Order: sequence, then structure tokens, then C-alpha cells
Amino acid sequence: MNLAHGDQSDMEVTLLRYTADPLKIIADSARITRGKEDSSKSDEYFFELLYKSGHHSVFEHVNFTFHIKDISRACSHQLVRFRIGVSFTQRSQRYTDESDFSYVTPPSIKQNKEAFEIYQSGVLKCREAYESLISSGIPKEDARFILPNGINTEIIMTMNYREIMHASSLRLCKKAQWEIRRLFFCIKKEVKNVSQIMGDYLQPNCFHDGFCKEVKPCNILNYYLKLREKDFIRRC
Repeated sequence: MNLAHGDQSDMEVTLLRYTADPLKIIADSARITRGKEDSSKSDEYFFELLYKSGHHSVFEHVNFTFHIKDISRACSHQLVRFRIGVSFTQRSQRYTDESDFSYVTPPSIKQNKEAFEIYQSGVLKCREAYESLISSGIPKEDARFILPNGINTEIIMTMNYREIMHASSLRLCKKAQWEIRRLFFCIKKEVKNVSQIMGDYLQPNCFHDGFCKEVKPCNILNYYLKLREKDFIRRC
């Protein structure tokens, strides 16, 4: 059996819906709290004021709904750990027939010929075992136990902006696992298409904190520190 058609390492992230005029919603909420003081200032001014003062609860007024396709189950298991200000609906392996499943191949495996052959062979054995179990009358909800962690899935995710900012601070870190880091770069791009400044503030923790919490900091920390110092955030 040829598995080449099943290897799909390119995820797809589509923004389905979002709160209308999200930046204005955030800014107008801030204006209410301050009365007439500075009420004529721009939406961007109030957004940055809230961010810098730590009043991030206002960001919860804004929601984004994404359709995420062709990520591995290994990636989705990391994603669904975020539980505050977020809802998920995922394709169920209990009801769907996964006989012709597609899957993600990690770059480190794809670049190693010997490892790639081992990986392909393992995926093929999982597929054949799954099909044999189904043919034997085993329910899909039980046959799925043999499926690999790299199998593709799709998921609908609704997340408020405060949680997107929090999740991005963890998953955009250079030390995050490569697939979920790629996912949050895609999410950042979608948010940025709606609001430049809201997308720009989706950054790893070191940008927000001004220091790295990792035992061994990566080599991009200085870049983010300079970004903060020179107020170049809208150019990143």
C-alpha cells in the first residue's frame, strides 16, 4: 500500500467568525471605565493602555472562532489543555471511519531516509491493523486505539482574545513543540488580518515579561527585548 498520499504536514487554519469591530469593543470598554478622561484618544491608545496596565480582562469581550485542519492528534492534545475562555469541537474517532487516514510526518523524520522508512512502515502497520479490526466487527470506538499519534484531525476552536494572548505567549516560544508553534503562527496571522495591533501583541513570554523563564534561554531573547525598548511592536 502506497502511503505517500496520506502524508499531509501542511495545516490549514481558517478564521470563521470573530467579534465585530474587536479593537473598538476593547477601546469602548476602556472608555467606560475612565469616563470623559482621554475619551477622544484612539482605539490603539486604549488597547495599549489596557495592555501595559495589566487590565487584560477587557480583552475577554472579543472572541475568535477558527477551523483548524490537518494537525496531528499529538498537536491537538496540546491545544485542548487550554480550558479557560475557550471551547473545542473535534472530529470524533468514535464515529468516523479512519481507514484512509492522513497523517503528519515530523521534519526530523522526513529528513532522515532511514527514519522515514521506519515511520512509513509503522503507519502502514497501524492502518492495516485498524482495517482488520473493523473488518472483524470491532466497533470504531475500540479499533481507534491502534491509530498513531500522528494521525490528522480537525477541530473548531473558539477562544477569547485574552486566552489567545496567553496561549500564544507559551506556544510562540522558540522552545515550544514545532507543530503547535506553527499553529499559533497561523492563528496570529489570522488575528493580524482583522486587527494589526491585536495580532502584533501575540508574542512569546519573553516579549511580555522582558526576560526568559527557561533555564537555557534561546538566541532570540535580545531581539524581543530590543523590540520592547524601541517600541517597534507594530513592525514585527
